[in-house]
Amino acid sequence: MANNWAIVVGINHYEFFVESECLKYAVHDAECIKEFLCNQAGFDTDQVLLCSDKSEPVGNRRKIPTRPTRTILRSILLDELQGAERADNLWFFFSGHGMIGDDNHDYLMPCDGRSRDLEGTAIPVDFVIRRLMECRAKNIVMIMDMCRRSDGSKGNNEVGAHTAKVAKQEGIVTIFSCDRGQKSYEIKELQQGSFTYALLEGLATDKTPVELEKYLQNRVFEINRDYRKNNQKPIISLGSAQMSNVPLLKVTNKPFSQKNSKVFVDKASVSSRVDRATFVTPAIPGATEFSFEVITIDAHGREADRYQGQAQYLVEELGNGIRLEMMVIPGGEFLMGSPDSERRLYPAEESPMHSVKVQPFLMSKYPITKAQWREVAALPKINREIQLRPCRQGSANHPIVQISWYDAVEFCDRLSKKMGNEYRLPSESEWEYACRAGTTTPFHFGETITSILANYDSNYTYRSEPKGTYRQTTTQAGSFLSGNAFGLLDMHGNIWEWCMDHWHENYIAAPATGGAWLDISGNQNRVLRGGSWRNEPEFCRSASRSFSDGNSPSHNIGFRVNRSFQI
Repeated sequence: MANNWAIVVGINHYEFFVESECLKYAVHDAECIKEFLCNQAGFDTDQVLLCSDKSEPVGNRRKIPTRPTRTILRSILLDELQGAERADNLWFFFSGHGMIGDDNHDYLMPCDGRSRDLEGTAIPVDFVIRRLMECRAKNIVMIMDMCRRSDGSKGNNEVGAHTAKVAKQEGIVTIFSCDRGQKSYEIKELQQGSFTYALLEGLATDKTPVELEKYLQNRVFEINRDYRKNNQKPIISLGSAQMSNVPLLKVTNKPFSQKNSKVFVDKASVSSRVDRATFVTPAIPGATEFSFEVITIDAHGREADRYQGQAQYLVEELGNGIRLEMMVIPGGEFLMGSPDSERRLYPAEESPMHSVKVQPFLMSKYPITKAQWREVAALPKINREIQLRPCRQGSANHPIVQISWYDAVEFCDRLSKKMGNEYRLPSESEWEYACRAGTTTPFHFGETITSILANYDSNYTYRSEPKGTYRQTTTQAGSFLSGNAFGLLDMHGNIWEWCMDHWHENYIAAPATGGAWLDISGNQNRVLRGGSWRNEPEFCRSASRSFSDGNSPSHNIGFRVNRSFQI
């Protein structure tokens, strides 16, 4: 069994700093680091010493104080690292203020440190390095989440230059949250610093220092951009070139959650493989099982996984050789809405996240096409007249557009009478449940979207994927062969899709049973889902929602149909 040790320090409150200079989430950062090391990296709980504003004394026979004062931190570094002698891994994590002294050496500020008396009240990083080196551990890593400039936040001047030099000489891996002269940002919405948040994601796979540095620089840039902060560039300094291609840690595949951030960092979700045993799939007479490809991509748009999915579908003959393929969507429960970490323009509209239980149903594999529309629109009127050819753009296999919500409902009514089954528009919760197909990422593809997999305005990017082909119009049904785990296609982009529900500005008091949320008032606005060919990727996410007047057709709005059945 590996012999791993760590000292993890997080300081929010400084006794001799003004309130505006204190931090908000350094303690939470430290707590998440300890949880990660213990739950995923094989560190024994007793060998990860957490020192924070809230930490209690530890130990059974002898209580070790852990409040991060200068005296206690020096005592821990002097006395409590004896068990780390020749350890496999020895980590030192610090989230708080760092400063540079008159000697141009770096100092870590304990909670009782005074900026005007660094030598007498702070802890020299040279002392920390010396104590770590005296343990003669095989792999020593120092992580400094602090600013490296003087601006009233996590540090003063260009902190870290001396530390990087000395650590490199001693062969220690040093990870800085930002480059020299930069600020290290805390993100209120995440309840963490952007660096530590990204670090926990990056460490969840066996990355080498070179891979981790590249990941951190891209990911921190994205987080800071999304939360309107200036950029910070994490830097990893190595003791030797030989370290560059050796993973810092071996981690398990056990999902890790960043507490209180409302965001789950689950690297198992990179593959997005769905365990169908968690869903209720009824036996449907006449249903045919088929296989199809499911592709998942990472935040850079690169393929992370590809596998053969399996699902069932029914074929409805509409006439003149036109068919309607209805996918069997199993029942289950999911979290509807988006977490705080998801990039979104109107966050209140996708909140609060809430659990919804959905019964099994059938859903059309694609949005209704022009050919399918014409066959049904030619049937006798039920409640209103509808046009046979409401739009001219595209071929018979392109999705029908330029139809209002009321036109779509009339289509469902005529189809129901012809087929003898109840066809309808999906409820909003059914739509999101079907789109996600068991995933919790922004897209059922994973962390981002590319124009290889969907039709949207790819002049814009969502994460770190490259820009793609902007087609500026709809694409035919089935143009993108990779569907989600339920076998559905075109759920992201191409056209917005009408849902049954009236529009509500948030999910407060939303139904939890999968049914449509309807008003008795004169509300004419109806929910739209999925984004379209003319929208930026943010609007094509699984949780993204919009609305339009139910009487107003548009060149980028269509629909797909659901069919209910008894289990």
